[in-house]
Amino acid sequence: MMIFRAKFSFGVMLLLFSAFYSEVYGQKISYEVNTFSFKKVKNVSPRSIQQDWLFQLQNLEAPFEGNSTYKSYWAEVKSEVERKYGSKSNIVNQRSVQQVYQVDTPMVVAGFEGNNYGSGVPNDNTMAISNDGIVISAINTNIIFYDTKTDSLLKTISLMAFTDTLSGVASHQYDPKVIYDYQQDKFILVYLAGSNGDATSHVIVAFSTTNNPMDDWHLYAVEGNPFNDTSWTDYPALSLSEDELFITGNLLLNGSGSWQILFKQSIIWQINKEDGYQGKDLQPQVISGIGYGDTRIRNIHPMSGGNYFLSQEMYFLSQRNFDIENDTFFLMKVGGLAHSSSHYFEMKALLADKKYGMPPNAHQPNGRKLATNDSRVLGGFYQNGHIQFVGNTVDTLTGHASFYHGIIEMTDLNKRIKLKIFSDTVLEYGYPNLSYCGTHGQSRHSIISVNYGGAAVFPGLGAFFYEADDLYSPMIRLKKGNTSIKILFGLQRWGDYSASQPKYNSVGEVWVSGTFGKKIGNLDAYGTWISALRSSVIDLPEVPQGEVMVSKVYPNPSAQTNVTIDFTLLENNDVEIQLFNSIGALIGNLYHGNAKKGRNLLSFSTQSLQAGIYYLNIKTSDNLVKMHKLTVL
Repeated sequence: MMIFRAKFSFGVMLLLFSAFYSEVYGQKISYEVNTFSFKKVKNVSPRSIQQDWLFQLQNLEAPFEGNSTYKSYWAEVKSEVERKYGSKSNIVNQRSVQQVYQVDTPMVVAGFEGNNYGSGVPNDNTMAISNDGIVISAINTNIIFYDTKTDSLLKTISLMAFTDTLSGVASHQYDPKVIYDYQQDKFILVYLAGSNGDATSHVIVAFSTTNNPMDDWHLYAVEGNPFNDTSWTDYPALSLSEDELFITGNLLLNGSGSWQILFKQSIIWQINKEDGYQGKDLQPQVISGIGYGDTRIRNIHPMSGGNYFLSQEMYFLSQRNFDIENDTFFLMKVGGLAHSSSHYFEMKALLADKKYGMPPNAHQPNGRKLATNDSRVLGGFYQNGHIQFVGNTVDTLTGHASFYHGIIEMTDLNKRIKLKIFSDTVLEYGYPNLSYCGTHGQSRHSIISVNYGGAAVFPGLGAFFYEADDLYSPMIRLKKGNTSIKILFGLQRWGDYSASQPKYNSVGEVWVSGTFGKKIGNLDAYGTWISALRSSVIDLPEVPQGEVMVSKVYPNPSAQTNVTIDFTLLENNDVEIQLFNSIGALIGNLYHGNAKKGRNLLSFSTQSLQAGIYYLNIKTSDNLVKMHKLTVL
């Protein structure tokens, strides 16, 4: 396995610079390391903000950051995708029922409308939920604080009001991201201030001081032009390890030209999170100049731990997001704490078994299309020796906007990435995210949320359940839109990202947030929907060493419905399943015969049973007996 790794150490001076070069597969790998220092600018308490006009100015003629040259370039790339693949909406859907629809959809635990539309475009959705059920949800205009236990809205404020009187910070504030630290029971909020043409660019980083987001936050204005080269920061992404906060972003140059001309580099900020919680000076380390061959790596997205924080390491993914088609991904790893002698950075190019590509813009019933940006990685996690990730792509079968779901086996990085492209002749997809929802060490379970729409379908929010090995559920529609989106002249913005987070103290539960079309008076606008989801599949572990079977019974209690006996065998075996009443009398022999190695499902109806307690015995030929208590309501 060819991976480049470099180590370095720091002295006491700030703004220390180091550069590194090596080769992987004959391609030069390069990166640089710098150290910065930022003082806390101020404290802000949402509780103390008395009046907030939620003011927002939106230029309806400017659907993209950048300039006319950039917009023309972007339109040409999208046109090339449509010319190459077309829109084959009249073909028969080639998706295999055996391949896709073998498991049930996720169960909806809760669902409610989130942030009110505030005239900002696009409707970027971010959300985090604490162990106590406090939700922070933000879009490009406003932040809400919501208590799910009391079903009450604690506060709604604008991004500008949260930043308040920070001097030298641009009034154009956007791209919010929020993340919950389950170890510290606190929140971190990050958003941008300033873009192309603004005099300044900053990354606003806010650390909550308690688990109550109404209390004080420590605010920092991190330099969005850290190398003083007239660049500004775009598109942040966040992750947490046990000790550090990681923020990735793209540096774009001020001026005219396409994204490729304006793009300078993508960087990784590595920050001691405890310093932020205590309001101390931040001394972040920045990894920059990340290149593979003659090309700078762009749109780097962190892969945080699935249901736990990684210790002194973090993984990142990127790819060739502007290409019409490609099969290459770049896996990066930062190891060791910032400023430590054990710190290192490594990168490897990996190939996928299918190609991704620039997605076309998605259709709406009103004929105005929804922007789908590019094919960058939009979300992912590391868990149990593998990485799962998602992003936008073109579906070459239908010519529709779609998304991919990828699996990287970390135990064999020479193995191709397994890539699933979701295909539908009616629906189009955009801006997916995902979170781990397994309940044991061997699980691969995840819930994928995604915005959807189509030429005959209003924009909405949906979710898939992934079990393992090409086993996906159908999509469940979490929130159906009641209108198309029609805010801008021409191409409409869909929202550059959606949100997903496991609820850390509720195993298997995932909270998501996304966009749906909402009628507000005569306005065809955006709505934000928040849902809590769980897997509808009992998550059985592999058979432990020394045992021949593991089993579960569900639903339990049962209300006179079908009961499923879910058992996994180490080898082929004869199995006898019997039902007894509460005093041990045999009620019935449910099954006696051979069962195959691996997972098996057997279901039976309890409609003929009276309410009470029963016992299910599962017995193998070598006299291993598993007993399950079953309650019939």
